Amino acid sequence: MRWTLIVLVLVMVLLSLRSHPAPASEPATAGALVKVATTFEHDYQHNVDAPVWDRFDAASRALIPRARYVSWHHSCPTTSSDATVLGATRRADGWWEVDYQISGVTLHDYWHYVAGQWRFSLTRSNPTAAALYSSTYSAFARASGCTTANQG
Repeated sequence: MRWTLIVLVLVMVLLSLRSHPAPASEPATAGALVKVATTFEHDYQHNVDAPVWDRFDAASRALIPRARYVSWHHSCPTTSSDATVLGATRRADGWWEVDYQISGVTLHDYWHYVAGQWRFSLTRSNPTAAALYSSTYSAFARASGCTTANQG
């Protein structure tokens, strides 16, 4: 019985790996990052939450599981507005800074290139939001100004 369970778990792990192939490598250029960041900002502003979490770096992913992130944002959606990505600049410390505007306000996000993919750093870009993901849904909803009765 014990060996059957072990074999079953191994088969499930192998099938899981086959069903999620590694993404193709993205160019490590400012132009490629602007394209990725534009899609990321659009998805965030329009509550397409799973691909937003998928762009998180490992430190940001460790703050909140994907399912909870999607659930919380579904229950307490972002107010939709358009973000315009202005550009991407490599910083001396190795991070990339992406400048974007929402309603005339310029904001900055921080990205880095990991294993052929652009990854967003929530902890660096918005430490206040990062801290909320370690709290309860109620605290997240209150801080986000959410008025929905749904609970994630």
